[in-house]
Amino acid sequence: MDKKIDHKYVLIMAGGSGTRLFPRSTEDLPKQFQRIIGAKTLIEQAYDRAIKITNKDHIYISSNHKYINLIKKHLPEILKENYITEPVKRNTGPAIALATAIIYKKDPKAIIVSVHSDHLVEKEDEYIKVIKNGIKVIEENTKNILCVGISPTSPHTGLGYIEKGKQFTKIDNQIVYKAKRFVEKPNLELAKEYLSSGNFFWNAGYFIWQAKHFLSELEKYGPKIHKGVQRIVDSLNKNNFINILNKEFIKFEGIAIDNLIMEKTSNLLVLPADIGWSDIGSWDVVSDILGNQSRDFDGNYKEGRVISIDTHNTTILSHNESRLIATVGLDNLIIVTTEDAIVIVPKGRSEDVKRIISELEKRNQST
Repeated sequence: MDKKIDHKYVLIMAGGSGTRLFPRSTEDLPKQFQRIIGAKTLIEQAYDRAIKITNKDHIYISSNHKYINLIKKHLPEILKENYITEPVKRNTGPAIALATAIIYKKDPKAIIVSVHSDHLVEKEDEYIKVIKNGIKVIEENTKNILCVGISPTSPHTGLGYIEKGKQFTKIDNQIVYKAKRFVEKPNLELAKEYLSSGNFFWNAGYFIWQAKHFLSELEKYGPKIHKGVQRIVDSLNKNNFINILNKEFIKFEGIAIDNLIMEKTSNLLVLPADIGWSDIGSWDVVSDILGNQSRDFDGNYKEGRVISIDTHNTTILSHNESRLIATVGLDNLIIVTTEDAIVIVPKGRSEDVKRIISELEKRNQST
C-alpha cells in the first residue's frame, strides 16, 4: 500500500529585529535567537512545535541573509535548501510571498502554516491541536485562508484585532468563523469595547493557506510582487539565482502580509484559540510572564547575582553571575543588563525602549 503523501508545510518567519527588547535583542542578535523565557531560544521552541505538525524536510525558515549562520547554529536540523533568505527587509508580505512560491514549485498541493519564531506559546498541546484543525479546514476549503485568532485576556493596544463574522464550519467542537475585518492597533477605549463584545480576537499573525490559492490572491492584490517572485522562482537551482533574488527583492515595497492580502481577500476564516500566547513584544510583557514564577517576599523577580534592599515589585535580569547588581529603595522597575549595556525603565514604559535604538542610530549617524 502506498504511503499517503504529506502536503503539510510549516514556514517559520525569523527575520525580525525585536528592538523593543534592547539591550538583549539587537539587530545582530534578535530575540528569536535568544533565551528570553525558558531553557531554549524562541526559534528553537518554534521548531519544537513545528516538528509536531509536519516532517523535518517540510519545515522552512524565512529570514535575512545576515542570519543564516544563526539559523544554522540554533536549528541544525533544518535542511540547507529550506532556508529562504532575503537581502533586505521588506516586511512579511514579500517574504511570505517568496516562500510560498518556492514551496509551491516543490509541491503544487502544498498547505502552508505560517508562524513566527519570536512568540511564546505556553499551551503547546492546544497549539498543536488548533493548527492541525486549521489545516483540516483548509484541506477541505482550499479557496479560503485561515488565521488563528487569540482569545484576548486584556484590552491590549499594541496588537491588531480580528472581528469574527458568521459561523463558517465546526471542527472538533471548535467553531470556525468568517473573518469580518482586521482592525489596526486600537486606542484603549476601543480595545476595552472589543474585549467586552466577545467578537474580537488578537491577530497573532498565524495563517494557513493552500499555496496555489495564496498565489492567485497575490496576483490579484499584489501583482508587482507576484511578478517579481515568479522571476526569482524561475531562477531556482540556476547559477544566477542569488543575483536574481537580490535584484528583484530589493524592488519590493515593504508591506505586511495583513495589508498585502489578509485585509483584502474575501474568503478569510478565523479559528479562535487559547494557547497561552504572547508576542514577547516588550520587557513589560516579559516581566508579567515571569511574574507567574517565583518572586521574593517583596515581589521582585531576579536572575543573576543580585542584592536588593528596600526594593519592591522590580524585575532584575542580569546577564551573568560575575557582575553584581545591587539596588536600594527602588519600586516597580525593570532592569536588564548585557555585557555592553544596562537598561532601567519603569514598568508600563518599556514600549519606549525602542526610542533608545532611534537615539543610538542618530548618534552613530552624527559621528
